[in-house]
Amino acid sequence: MRKYKRILFVFPETRYPSGQPSLGIAMLSAIAKECSAETALCDMSFQKKPFEHLAELLEEFKPDAVSITVVTPQIKDTLQACEVIRKYAGDVYLMIGGPHPTVLPVETLETTGADLVYSGEGEIAFKRIIEGTDPAEIPGACFMKDGSAILVPGKLLVNDLDSLPLPDRDIFDMNRYFETWYSMDRVDPSLKGTTIMGTRGCPYTCTFCQPTLSEIFGKKMRKRSPESIIQELKQLVEDYSIDAFMFEDSTFIIDHKWVTDICSLMISEGLKLRWCCNVRADLLTEDLLESMVNAGLSKVNMGVESASQRVLDDIYRKGITVEGVQRALRMCHSKGLFVQGYFMLGAPGETIEEMKLTIDFAAKEPFDDALFDITTPFPHTELWEMSKELIDSDYSDFDCFHKSVYTLNGITPEQIEKLKKNAFWKFYAHPARILKTIRTVLGPRNFKRTMLKVRRV
Repeated sequence: MRKYKRILFVFPETRYPSGQPSLGIAMLSAIAKECSAETALCDMSFQKKPFEHLAELLEEFKPDAVSITVVTPQIKDTLQACEVIRKYAGDVYLMIGGPHPTVLPVETLETTGADLVYSGEGEIAFKRIIEGTDPAEIPGACFMKDGSAILVPGKLLVNDLDSLPLPDRDIFDMNRYFETWYSMDRVDPSLKGTTIMGTRGCPYTCTFCQPTLSEIFGKKMRKRSPESIIQELKQLVEDYSIDAFMFEDSTFIIDHKWVTDICSLMISEGLKLRWCCNVRADLLTEDLLESMVNAGLSKVNMGVESASQRVLDDIYRKGITVEGVQRALRMCHSKGLFVQGYFMLGAPGETIEEMKLTIDFAAKEPFDDALFDITTPFPHTELWEMSKELIDSDYSDFDCFHKSVYTLNGITPEQIEKLKKNAFWKFYAHPARILKTIRTVLGPRNFKRTMLKVRRV
């Protein structure tokens, strides 16, 4: 089999740029470089003419392989990218991976015309592919043979996350990402930061994530050692002079001892960084928060989803209570932390009254920031299986920021979309936070970031 030495990565995000580079691509680039391959990136996030940029890179870099990482809302741009690739580099080896192809490997293979689609966690498989291993010998690989799609059973999971190289962020224009990183703007807009990941896998069964998350990362949660995380933070300080960061893990605080060990190392190593992380309300304790605050924690992002206990229990199966969220909020504010709430509107079976309850709850409770999404059933999640007969849109049009994909009894998509817009105005114009909102927006740098966030409203 052929080995690949010049690999072009494609990040097909054209609508909603953010300050968070794709760590999946950064990991694959690091793997490729360990294999002595040269890598380049077509990052569509900040390109005015992304597909023309892709064509130029194909001609300039002349890759022998192209790798695209895809989530469902990016599938339309991915299909267009594949057309450009075949037009300008027809014989290049085209690989596609990520959450979308993991749950729809055969369909992705057939619609994109890729040479290989990979289903699951990518690092081990990617190394084998570029070193010339026959795809038929790689669990999770999907490819065409004699006119039929072949899906090799099994998965290749990295049991020891410390065995992986640190992400290759140099492949990105990191200055551009630092300029648009707004994860901690409410804390201090001048902070320069980025995201890191410490875990893979999630033991919870929320219907909007599972079982898709387990199909990618397996059912067992794996953690990097605290020493590995500190090594990455030190490198980020040395290479990019960051003074802040975010743990992007959805379930960062499950293992309290592991978290406190990381915090102890941050302190002993003199890492005076401010940071934030995602939390579940039911996992927070006073002692855990105290350890994290002492290590520089300044903000938490709390997945609330709904203020209706019925919606939380019967539709999302979140495993938290509204009262528990309120307790966690009080606990966080007693430690001087900023709190951002994540909310969703428009679930199948949710009433207008329940959506308004969530909006009122978010506005009146002491959240400092809020993100309101429209409930979107991504393929093969339990939410998708529960409600696919109500879906009135092709998933290539899915957009959890602006579009409801459901045809619900007595509730139009337009009503849900209007409620979502109203939620932002009611939250940020609330008397309790209007002055904070104005201060966050003021200034050229802050205004630019705000405009990126407004795209999602």
